[in-house]
Amino acid sequence: MIETPQVKSKMSTFFQKGLTGTAQGILFGLMPMSIMKNLLTYTHATNYYFGSELLAIVILLSSFVPLLIGMAVALQFNFSALETGVVSMATMVAANSVTWGLAKAGANNPVTGQPLAKSARVFLLNGTGDVLTAMVVALLAVLAVFAIRHFFAGFGSLAIILTPILVGGGIGLLGTVIRPSLVQVTTWIGDGVESLTKLAPLPMAIFIAMAFSVILVTPISTVGVALAINIHGLAAGAGAMGVVATTIVLLINSAIVNKKGTTLAILLGAMKGMMPAVLKKPVTMIAFALTAGLSALGVVAFNIQGTPVSTGFGYGGLTAPIASMARDTTVPAGTVTHLITWLPALLGWVVIPLLAGLVVQFVLVRLVHLYKPEDFKQEL
Repeated sequence: MIETPQVKSKMSTFFQKGLTGTAQGILFGLMPMSIMKNLLTYTHATNYYFGSELLAIVILLSSFVPLLIGMAVALQFNFSALETGVVSMATMVAANSVTWGLAKAGANNPVTGQPLAKSARVFLLNGTGDVLTAMVVALLAVLAVFAIRHFFAGFGSLAIILTPILVGGGIGLLGTVIRPSLVQVTTWIGDGVESLTKLAPLPMAIFIAMAFSVILVTPISTVGVALAINIHGLAAGAGAMGVVATTIVLLINSAIVNKKGTTLAILLGAMKGMMPAVLKKPVTMIAFALTAGLSALGVVAFNIQGTPVSTGFGYGGLTAPIASMARDTTVPAGTVTHLITWLPALLGWVVIPLLAGLVVQFVLVRLVHLYKPEDFKQEL
């Protein structure tokens, strides 16, 4: 079969919608936790009922990321409520963010605190599950819905019965079969990146930081990439520094030409909102990459590490700085093997990126005239 330009365009659009929906689902599910978790913990709000309950809820939301990915991907294709629901169900089942196990007799009931009189099935939360599996299964479910429309006219009046069974159940089952292989791919990539970073820390840190600095202002999700390839350790620290570098450049220019609200929104994590301005002037990405490359020197010098989630958020909720300073009991042991103190954190996360951003700004704006601050003018 010869691929025509029209076929290639449709395939590109199909996968782009999958990536966009995945990015949206990840942000919906993880943004509340990334911001509120550290805020509630370090203000000791969790010592009080409402603080501890809110923390439990935002952590619970992260386990619904696959469901949200399925929903967001389906909405990219303008699916109906039924079709959106079955795509979401298949994605949730396959990604393994919620699983079940057997609690033996005598184990304490986590709600009542009383021992169980007999064995019971319990549901277990497993973080975000496997994001790569979620994206793949969401797209498979979308294809299944299109096939049902084309070959069976959507099942007509039986749609509400057959569609959930075939798409929610059938594609969900297929997802559970292919998940181990996709998880293995994710593990290989993450471990491979980490191994290369250990062998050549400086060039790899610079490369990863520059890559994430540019990815941040594209439709691709930095959090999605980080979770999909299970990036961790020094590589995660470098990726997070790339996000921070882009944030610094955006802040410097936005402070000059935009309203205070826009600049504040960027600081709080709305960097992707500047994507239209950046894509109108793609050469501005050179500033992001150069700032990231210089900032990565601090990552290697201080051995700044992170987790997959902290990689994509950067300054958002102080996720990346705190991940490099304090051990997170919710992530697997060995994800972060070295913690830094407040002085390396101040230098690595603030001083070096800020100085790098100012130097790059001076060179590219004043000397090279590559772009102007006005190129970043935009309302969020």
